[in-house]
Amino acid sequence: MAVRIDIDALRDAAGADVCAAADELTVAGQPAEINPAGGGVTGVIRAAGQPPYEVWVGVTADGFTTECDCAADTDLCAHAVALTAAALADGFAWSSTATPWSDAAVDPRVAELTALAQALPARRLATLVGEWAATDPVWESALRAQAGHSASRAATEHDES
Repeated sequence: MAVRIDIDALRDAAGADVCAAADELTVAGQPAEINPAGGGVTGVIRAAGQPPYEVWVGVTADGFTTECDCAADTDLCAHAVALTAAALADGFAWSSTATPWSDAAVDPRVAELTALAQALPARRLATLVGEWAATDPVWESALRAQAGHSASRAATEHDES
């Protein structure tokens, strides 16, 4: 069976309510960028009053396949629809062998530490990361890069002297 990959198929699969929420994200400029990953696309969706959500969307024999950090009770959430719509508008070339992030091989040590981090409340985890970044320029640079901020404070202070 062929899978249709276009905006109409996306809207049919997601439903009117999810599409309306996705349209609001799109009007707000989300996602700011899309990147190819695992035969699909990835992006971060930032909406006012919500934490940023990292989203991956691919196409498999079953149709649109998504992974999102949000707590939506549907597989095709507004974040995934906004990301998919942006990819379709950009003419993204979908792979027929898309691999979700959760299926990717992960170093067992990284998996263990990730599970520990996921057990922490978000505020405590953010504080822990901030504490490490404040004492280590490599961590600070990585944190700033992941958050979309360019120069480290230490580098800016060095340039000003």
